[in-house]
Amino acid sequence: MDPPTPSPDLLSHFWTPVCAVGSHGPRGPNAQVCVSVFGAGIVPDRPRLLVGLYRTNYTTELVQQSGTLAVSLLAESQAGSLGPLGLESGRDGPKLDGLGCALTPSGDPYFPDSVGMLDCAVIESFDMGDAMAFLCAVRERRSLAGGAPLTTTRLRELASADFLARWGAKNLREQALSRESMHWLAG
Repeated sequence: MDPPTPSPDLLSHFWTPVCAVGSHGPRGPNAQVCVSVFGAGIVPDRPRLLVGLYRTNYTTELVQQSGTLAVSLLAESQAGSLGPLGLESGRDGPKLDGLGCALTPSGDPYFPDSVGMLDCAVIESFDMGDAMAFLCAVRERRSLAGGAPLTTTRLRELASADFLARWGAKNLREQALSRESMHWLAG
C-alpha cells in the first residue's frame, strides 16, 4: 500500500516568508521573488543562508556570474511590488524602475522599505535540475523599515484577484517546466 499523499496544507508550512533576491550583471541590477530562503547554520559569527532560485529566471544567471546576492525580507506593505518582481523578467528591460531599490557595495539591489536585508556571497551552488540552491555567507544584515514580514498566506489575502490569477498561471507554466528537468526519484 502506498503512503498517503501529504496534504498541500501541510507542505505550505515549509514555505519561507516572501523574499526578493537581487544580483547584478553587465546590464545592471535585477531582482525577483525567490523560491525560498532558509537559515543554513548555527554558528553566530558565520551566518549562512540557503537560497533557492528557479533556473529559468534571469536573476539566477546573475547570481551564478557575480557570486553575490542580496536578500530582502519583504514586508506586508510591499505586496504591490510583487507584480514586477514576480511576473516580469529583467531580460525584457529594467524591471526595478520605480520600485525604490538601493544597492549593496557589490551592486546587488535590495529594497529599503522591506523588513530587512542580507548582503551575501555565494559559497557553493547546487544543481537541482529545475532550480539552483546557493549556500551563501551573510556578509551584512540590516534591519530596515520593519513591519510584518509578508507570508504566502498573507499575500493571498492582500493581492488582487488579477495578480493571483496571473501568478497562478505562471506557477502552472513553471511547474510543467520543472517536472521535465527536476532531479527526482528514478522510476
